[in-house]
Amino acid sequence: MTGPLARITGLAEIVEDRTAYVLNLPRIEDQQSPYVFEGTAFEIWVRIDGTRTETQIVDELVEVTGVEREVVARDTRGFLATLRDLGLVSRG
Repeated sequence: MTGPLARITGLAEIVEDRTAYVLNLPRIEDQQSPYVFEGTAFEIWVRIDGTRTETQIVDELVEVTGVEREVVARDTRGFLATLRDLGLVSRG
């Protein structure tokens, strides 16, 4: 079992309706504009709170969306890998 996923410290975030705008302040020189998370990306992003594991996030998304678990797990894993590559999240 993997540990909980957490956002790194130093992020600036604005959540408006169902959209999150995120700036990675520690890496601001590499980032020209905010990351914008909408739809499924938003649903994953708001669940990264330092208490949920990847498995728990997938379980919640399956329950909310009704999409097959394998599809949700694959897509979530890919998006989380991107977030780690961007330096936005870490695994506890």
